[in-house]
Amino acid sequence: MYLHTSHCHLVKNKSQNLLVDEWDQLPYPLIQPEDNLLYLEWSIILDETEKQVGTVALKQLPDMVTFKMIYHIDGEEIGLDLMEELLKLQIDYSFNSLKIQRLMIQVRAINFDMIRILRRLGMRLEEKTMIHDCALVTYTLTNYQQLPMMKMRSSSLVHSQVLQFVKNEEEIRILMQTGLRLNRNAPIDLMRDYHYRLFVNEETFLDYLNCTDWMHHFGDIVIVKKTILSKSAYLFQIQFQDGVRLDLEFISLVNLWGAVYEETLCRVILDKDGLLPPLDDPNDSAHYLQCPTEEEFNQLLNDIWWYQIEVAKALYRDEVTLVSSIYEEMLLERVTTLLSWKIGLKYEWKIDLGRKKRWLKRYLPESIYNDYLHLYPNKCCNSVWDRLFFMGSFIQKIAIEIAQTLGYDYDQSQGEIVTKFLHRINSLPDNATEFN
Repeated sequence: MYLHTSHCHLVKNKSQNLLVDEWDQLPYPLIQPEDNLLYLEWSIILDETEKQVGTVALKQLPDMVTFKMIYHIDGEEIGLDLMEELLKLQIDYSFNSLKIQRLMIQVRAINFDMIRILRRLGMRLEEKTMIHDCALVTYTLTNYQQLPMMKMRSSSLVHSQVLQFVKNEEEIRILMQTGLRLNRNAPIDLMRDYHYRLFVNEETFLDYLNCTDWMHHFGDIVIVKKTILSKSAYLFQIQFQDGVRLDLEFISLVNLWGAVYEETLCRVILDKDGLLPPLDDPNDSAHYLQCPTEEEFNQLLNDIWWYQIEVAKALYRDEVTLVSSIYEEMLLERVTTLLSWKIGLKYEWKIDLGRKKRWLKRYLPESIYNDYLHLYPNKCCNSVWDRLFFMGSFIQKIAIEIAQTLGYDYDQSQGEIVTKFLHRINSLPDNATEFN
């Protein structure tokens, strides 16, 4: 089958990892092994003379969803109009027949005629690079009709891509996997992120922060969040169109030992210089709940009763944003900590509830968890008042149980006094002049 423009046609020439006779059976699987990337090439034949005047090709990149458009032509035989027709033909065939999701092309930054063609075809500037004193610009085009059908990469493929990236980067000396994908006790679902630590030579540590071209090789990006963790560490959280999210933490080698031994959920994937000794198998012991001291226990309860009064005062003043901030960020956070201590007691403090105690539901009795959910109000002030009063009895029940189990003294009268005080505030009329 020929692909035609007004003055030439394309003939299948050669390919890599795919027989020419199999091209008509495309679209091919987009998820390929690392060493099985596709390369498809066509010869450009002029209709009038049947002369071959160049080639165009599609080269699959390591992210598996992007193909690079490559062309080698006789400039005297092919003018700008014909070049634009060829590129449009290649784009249409790639998107409509091959079901490719993303195309990219690199041209010299001074090739203004070609850049104007790419812009007319809807391609957008992605990055500018220097290679051997030659300025290049990269343009990309995404087939958004294909994005809803984009298949999420497998975990083995994601791991292979990160490993290959580190192997190719001379300045990155150690690759370590961390995070919940190594935690046997954590639920793993479709949206679970991938966490890696990349240890970089001190002299070039900031290179990956200052120039972020490298991240586009992992796939079509939705959004990136950058966080400076310290003078010797920064984090890129990258969300891709296929649903995969990569958290890549770059750490200077000068901070190697501190970073390694602060985390037990870790596994060394690649150590180019053999700097690290064998590590224990990944486990979540560094994240276990800690049993509170008697002072910490009573301080938490004191905070809870104090913030109840703070919320009540803000409610009286109709300061909605302050109510929301104190109630959710101060008060509920401490209630959640109290419930986590109840769970810690049951599991002898060898339990990890995850970030922000996200797995409370897995370990609390259903009745207590439902009461806990009842503490989350809507934005109606009356609803917050109802939750405050309900919270008083709820906290007393949990606090007494924990104090008795740990053998701690707990003055429950403090909560009773605060609850009565809350009722006094709630009964005040608007613009009251006396606290009566």
